[in-house]
Amino acid sequence: MSLYASLTGRAERSTTLPPLDVGWYRLRLRVRTTDPGVRDHLASQHHTVAPDLVPPAPLPVADLWVLPGPDPSAGLPPGPPTGRRQAFTGEWYDEHRGADGETVLVAARPTARPHTLITRDFRSWALVARDPAHLGLLAGRTIRELVREAVLGDGGLMFHGAAARRPGGRGVFLVGDAGAGKTSSAVWLGRGGGRVVATDRALLVPAPDGPHAVGLPMSTRLGAGAVSALGILDALRGHAPVRAINPFRADAAPAPERPAPGADKVWLSNSEVHDLLGAPFTPVTRPDVLVVLERAACPEPAFTRLDAADAVTALAPYLLYPDPDYRSRWLAADPAPGPTAPARSDLAALVGTRPVFRLRWDPARHCDGRLHDLVAAMDASGTATVGA
Repeated sequence: MSLYASLTGRAERSTTLPPLDVGWYRLRLRVRTTDPGVRDHLASQHHTVAPDLVPPAPLPVADLWVLPGPDPSAGLPPGPPTGRRQAFTGEWYDEHRGADGETVLVAARPTARPHTLITRDFRSWALVARDPAHLGLLAGRTIRELVREAVLGDGGLMFHGAAARRPGGRGVFLVGDAGAGKTSSAVWLGRGGGRVVATDRALLVPAPDGPHAVGLPMSTRLGAGAVSALGILDALRGHAPVRAINPFRADAAPAPERPAPGADKVWLSNSEVHDLLGAPFTPVTRPDVLVVLERAACPEPAFTRLDAADAVTALAPYLLYPDPDYRSRWLAADPAPGPTAPARSDLAALVGTRPVFRLRWDPARHCDGRLHDLVAAMDASGTATVGA
C-alpha cells in the first residue's frame, strides 16, 4: 500500500469532522483533518466574501489531508531519493519517489517544523507534522502555494504588492517597497463597504474580460503605526490572534533584542481583519488603477500619472519573477522554474490598458481615511501631476 493511501485511509476511518471547502479564485480545495483546531485555524485564515466579478471556470476540486502524527517514514519508508531538493519560504525539502510513483517531500533537517508532504497525482495531497501546533501554519502555507501555482498557471504575474476594491466597486492595485504603506492602504480602502484582496503578495492575471487582481491567502501583518492609525490598539491588548503573534497584548512578553522578522507586528487572519477592522476579504477584483507607492518626506501627498514605458519601469522592480521565496511551481509535476524573459512583455501587455500612477507620500502621516479621496482623485484626474 502506498504511503498516501495508508495515511488517508487511517484518517478517513477515525475522523468525524466534515471537510472544509476552500475556494480562492479558480482553485477549489477540499481540506480534511482529524484536528478541530486546525480546521478552525484554516476556516479563519481563508474566510472570504464572494467577489463582484466572476472568475474564469473553476479548476477540478483538489484534496488536502492535514494530519498530526509521527514521522510517516517510521512506518512506511518514503522511497528512494530522487536527488532533487525543493525550496519554499526558507524550508528545504528532500524529494523521494514513493510506492506507485507518488512524490514524497520531506522537510530537510535541521528544521523547526518537521513535516512531510505526499502526493500521488499533484491533485491529492497529505500533509503530516509531528507537532500538532504547527499543522495550521503548515497547512495554510501549503494552500497558499497551491493557489499561487494555479494562478501562475493562468499566466499570472506576482508582485510584492497589495490590492483592494473600493466601496464604489473600483479596484486598486498597489506596489512599493517595505514600509511604503501597501498593507495599510489595502485595509483602509477595504473598510466601509470595500474589500481587501491582498496585503503583501498580489498577482495580475490575464482574463477574457481584462486583467484581474488576485491575492494570496496569507496573514495581514500590521506594525505599531498602522495599528494606531487604524484605531485597533485597545482591541488588540486583549486579543489572542489565530497566528498567536501579537506584540500589542497587555501580557505580551518583552521583545527580544533581535526579534525574528515580523515579530514586531500583529499577524491577523482574514476573519480577524473583518471582525477587528470591518474590512472583509475577497480573492479577486479588477485593477482599475495601479499605484506605485513611494515613501518620501513631503508635507502633502502628490501623484503623477505615468506613461506606458515609465509605468513598466516603475512596476518592474516589484515583479517577483522569480520570487526569491518560492520556486516557480514546486508543488507541480514539473517543478522547473518558468522562463523569466517574457515577464516584462507580459507586464507591458497587462498594464497597457490601465492608468498607472506614482504616489509620493509619507504613509505615517497620510495613510488614513483620506486615502479614499486620494484614489478617487487619481481615477478622475486628467492631468499629469496633482499635489505638492
